[in-house]
Parts: sequence; C-alpha cells; structure tokens
Amino acid sequence: MYRTGVIIRHTNFLIAHRQHQNSSAMANLPLPTTETHTPAGQAWWHKPLSGTGWLSRLTFGELLLLAGSLLLYLYTRLTDLTSFPIYFFCDEAIHSVLARDLIANGFRDGEGTLFPTYFRNVEKWNLGLSVYLHALSIILFGFEPSVWMTRATSVIASVLAPVGIALLLRFGYHSRRWWLGILVLCTLPAWFLHSRTAFETVLMVACYAVFLATYVLYRFYDDRWLVVVILFGAATFYSYANGQGVMLVSGVLLLISDLRYHLSRSPQRIGIASIAILLAAIPWLRFRWLHPEALFEHFRSLNSYWIQSIPLTEKLQRFGSLYLQGLDPRYWFWPNTVDLDRHRFPDAGHLPLFLLPFIAIGLVVCLWRWRDVRYRLPLIALLAAPFSGALVGPAITRMLAMVIPATLLAVIGLDMLLAFLSHSRQRFVTVILGVILVISSLTMTHYAILGGPLWFRDYGLNGMQYGAQQLFGETIPALLDRDPHIILRISPTWANNPNSFASFFLTPAQQRRIEFINIDAYRYQRRDLDRQRDVFIMTAGEYWLAQQSGKFILSPPEQIIPYPDGQPGFYVVRLEYVANIDEILAAERAERQRLVEIPYTLEGQSVVVAHSPFDIGSVPNLFDGEPLTLARGFEANPLVIELRFTNPRPLRQVGLTLGSMDLDLRVTVTTPDGETKTFNQSYRGLPPDPTVYLDIPELLSAQQVRLEILQVGVGEPAHVHVREVMLK
Repeated sequence: MYRTGVIIRHTNFLIAHRQHQNSSAMANLPLPTTETHTPAGQAWWHKPLSGTGWLSRLTFGELLLLAGSLLLYLYTRLTDLTSFPIYFFCDEAIHSVLARDLIANGFRDGEGTLFPTYFRNVEKWNLGLSVYLHALSIILFGFEPSVWMTRATSVIASVLAPVGIALLLRFGYHSRRWWLGILVLCTLPAWFLHSRTAFETVLMVACYAVFLATYVLYRFYDDRWLVVVILFGAATFYSYANGQGVMLVSGVLLLISDLRYHLSRSPQRIGIASIAILLAAIPWLRFRWLHPEALFEHFRSLNSYWIQSIPLTEKLQRFGSLYLQGLDPRYWFWPNTVDLDRHRFPDAGHLPLFLLPFIAIGLVVCLWRWRDVRYRLPLIALLAAPFSGALVGPAITRMLAMVIPATLLAVIGLDMLLAFLSHSRQRFVTVILGVILVISSLTMTHYAILGGPLWFRDYGLNGMQYGAQQLFGETIPALLDRDPHIILRISPTWANNPNSFASFFLTPAQQRRIEFINIDAYRYQRRDLDRQRDVFIMTAGEYWLAQQSGKFILSPPEQIIPYPDGQPGFYVVRLEYVANIDEILAAERAERQRLVEIPYTLEGQSVVVAHSPFDIGSVPNLFDGEPLTLARGFEANPLVIELRFTNPRPLRQVGLTLGSMDLDLRVTVTTPDGETKTFNQSYRGLPPDPTVYLDIPELLSAQQVRLEILQVGVGEPAHVHVREVMLK
C-alpha cells in the first residue's frame, strides 16, 4: 500500500508540474510565487519563510539546515587552512601575482591587452576568471603575501558548489533530504583536498554546479533563468582550460536532449539567449585571434597525443581508452598512483567507498528515468567530467567536476532506498545518515590537518614541493633583513615555478637580491663566487653533491630548514672554490668534449652516431619524425652530431628542427674517397622551435656527415635543443 501511495504522489506531482508549465500567468519573480497557507498549529520549523513569493517554498527548518550545512562546509575548509595541504603551490601563488599586476597595469596584461581572457602560467594559457576573482579580493582587502587570504578567496568562491547542489536537489528533484547533498560533498576526499587550495579547477567546478542548478530553474520554472544559465556556463568555460571541454560536452548534450523545449521558447527569449551566447563567446574569439598558437602550445606543454604524428584512428582509440579510464570506478573509489601524491589521500580513493552503493543505485535510477531531463542531467555531467582529461591523460585536477554528478547520484540513490521505508523510519535514517556524514567530514578534517604532513615522504619536485612558505615567507626575508650586503642564490629544482613565490612573498627590493640558480652551475663552470656576499639555499641532495664534488670548501650550515618528517630539507650555506678548481674543471671539460658513439639503424642502414653528451633524450629522438621529442646537449656549444654510414648515401639537403634560438650551422660532408666539403649558414630571427634547411649545391655521396650547431649569443656551457635531424 505504501509503494502505491508513493506512485500516486509521484503522479500527482507530474500532473501539477504539467499544469504549472501550461499556465500563462507567470510570476514576476524567477521562481513561482504561489501563495502558501500555513495550517493552524503547524510547528515553526515547517512554516514557510514567506506567505508569497519564492521564499514560500522554503521553511525555517530548511533555512537552518542550509545554514548549518554551509557552516560545516566552511569550517572544514577554513580550519588550519595554511597547514593543509602542506604545500603552497606555484599554481596558487600565480593567481594573486597576476591579479596584482593586472590592477597595477590598469587591467591590462603584460602584452597590453585590456581585460585579457586568459593569462599565461609559464607555458600555458590556462588561467582566466580565477585571476579576476583574486583581483576583486585585492581591490576589497588589499594585497598581502598571505597564503590564508589567497586560499580563503578560493574557498569562499567554492561555496557555489554546495549551494548549486542544494538548489538542484531541492528544486530539481524535490528531495526532502537535499541538505544531505552538502554533507556528502563535504566528505569527498578529492573535493576536500582541492577546495582548500587556490587551484583554478575549484572555481570551475563551483561555477559548473550553479550552471546545472540554474538550468533546472530555466527548464522547470521560468525560462528567464536562461541568461543566468549562460552566464554560469561562460564562467565555467573561462575559469579553467579544462572547463572548456566540460562545457562543450554539457552544452551540446543539453542542447540536443532538450531541443524541442528550447525551440518552443518565445522569439524574444531565443533572441536574448542568442545575444547572451554571442557576448559570452566574444572573449574567447578575441583570444583565439590574438593567440592562434595557444592551443597547440598548450597541448605541446602537456605532451598530448593529439599533436603527435600518429594516425587519426590511433588518436581516437587512445581518446576512447583514456575517456573510459576517467569513468572507471577503480580510479575514483580505490587508491591509485595515477595522480601525483600531492593531489590524493593515501590509502583512499577520490570518492569514499561507502558512497559507491548509493551512487550505483542513483545511476540506475537516472538510466531508468532518462526520458526525464532532471535525471538526464547527472548523466550528462557524468559524461562531461572526463572529457578534458582524455585529451591528455587522467588527472584529478582535470576531472574534478566529477564530484558534482557523484554527489547528485548519491542523494538520488539514497532517496530511492528510503522510499521503501515508512515516514517515521525515513526521518530516523535520514538523521542518522546526517550525523554520520557530519562526523565523517570532521574526522577527515582532523586526520588531514594532523596526519597530512607525514602522508607522503617525497617533499621534492615530484612529490609535495614543500617549502614555499618556509623559505619565501620566513627564511629568505629574515636573511635579507639580517645582512643588507648578501645575495641569496636559491635552488629552483624543488618546485615547478619558484619565480611565482618570489613575486608573491618578496618586495621588489628583496627580489633584486636573490637569484635562482642551481649549484650545478658552479660545479661545471667557474663563476664569480664571493664567500662574504653569496649565500646559497640548496636542497639536501644538492648539499651532498657539493660536499662530494671536491670542488668547494663549505662553511658549516648557517641554517637547516627541515621537512615535516624532521629530515633536512634545505641548507643555508656559504662556500668557495678549492685552490685547484681550474685544473679540475679543465680536465672534466676535456672529458666531456669527447663524442659519445652509438650504433643505430637509420633508413634500414647501420650507422654510427657520434655526438656531444646529452643530458636529456637520446639518439632515437633525433630521427623519430616527431618534433615533440628532443635531445638536449649537456653543455657543448657548438653541439656536434656526426653520422658515419656503413654504405655511402646521396645527400643534397640537411634539415633540423631545433629549440628556439638563433644559430650558425656548419655541415661537413666526407665522401668515400676521403674528400671533405664544408658548408656554413647563419639563421637569425627565427620563430619558436624552427625548422631550418641547408641546401648543398651539388648532389654528394656521403660517407660521413658532421653537423656543428652553434647557439648564438650564449657561450658555453649551453643546452642546445635538437628535435629532429633530416637528411635528403
């Protein structure tokens, strides 16, 4: 009987919904303004906030649940915000730095573009709306080199995510347990970790949640919400580069699945929406016009297979495989090593395993009711989340939008299970689940803050990249203030972009007294070194190398900055060269000038490739037909590549794809009878990563070809980059 009652109530809701859709008397406010009559003696928490208007759809009890859930969310995000995650990443600092510079330059970027669409983060144009968010924070509160303020700005913006989920569940699915959606979101490890950072992916996900929520309001309440839908869709698109893929999939699927409804809107509404979409697209179109190379550069910096010289069918197969990995429950619910340590919990998945049954049931419900747009919405979000990651490779930062459909499906599945219980049992189980989720969220916060520093013991470049606050926020300013005459030589090898830390934490005067340089620059070449002036900050590994090299006299460390596990992290030390350093360096240089001989098969012929030592790449990278791979010279300038053929081969042209530089090229061809001919050519003002050719006036039979590539203007040592060698 109870199940029959559930079906009857569901049928009554659909009838009422159809009547509301067909009503010609629309409310003056975006949400319906049906009057609500409160029965006498009704408990205060069941009373609506207002007798009319959209507030009539919310009760005082629901308001308290919303406020309490959001307070829990903010508490678990803001508590000890600078302590966890234990790193302050360069991709967090760069937002405030770019925002400060944007304001100082009259909202123009470094190239003079007014209100730029995207900002360059080293190699990639992947920062957008997030910079403007931090600019607003700086305008309101001023710029301070504060990790807490930078992260708190992102946390406040992330509140859009739980609000969007609450709107979806309350007004889209009419769930009486909509507030559980906020609590579920609080317990997701992936969202917990990243929503406590200033990564731009957080803002993208938050805007995406509101985009989906406002789409429900547009679809079921008032089509005037369409402009707001477009606004938050654009915010998702411009917040983060991967948001473009999320919105591409979501937009296309929502357009197709609801095409009949969209076309049934009034011509005026369609016209307004068309104008809004056009206005939203203008910043992207301008950016593409100003930087047509940006997409290729972005893919190249990520080593995406889409720009590799492989067949389209192979690219599509790889995309499909990576896309399915992004949907694989094993990636989401069980521990993985796909993501870097700094982006995951130890011994836990990105989503808690106890939610898997509820999410699975919710998925079945949505598939069963797919004809209803409300139940298509989580499916569309589910399909959109892994799209951008599949273009390069799965990573939680690229696929973080998955937390939105996961949360929705969990609550939908829970609602379905509770529908089989009586009302009193439903309330009891709901309260118990709410308490469990609150305790789980608080426990996870406590566990992360206290245990996070020791979760992973790799604190260097490939791990936590720990040290920004400790070095640039504390040690470096103190050292500079203590002695106004020193210059700090700081190792850059432990972080992706330490320059952003200098711009974030240090004043311009302090920045002029530091230099990012590795001790290797002093190990392989004699440089100006003053024991009184130069103070080095180096990693523990570099300190050991300096000790073992036999080239330096090191003073006792002035300070040791420890890692969270107590091991030495960074050394502050002064040093000077040993007396016979010139003889040591000369002997090493002579040894490194010797060519390395490698047997290789080129075009079916055995050949010996003799080359100056490489520190990156190898001989096959020179002949693989793929300009994205390279071999980098260790220090030789000119870099020598010598090809010794078993059988002579005809030669009329030599081609090279190189790293960005001006160069002089010398080609020496040795014929089978021992005659040598040399050809020289200079290249200046080349585009990035150029391909150059040297034509030989006559067809020669080559027994040996020697290439000498001199990078102009840098001296030696130098890292000469060679991407491809072509003989024709």
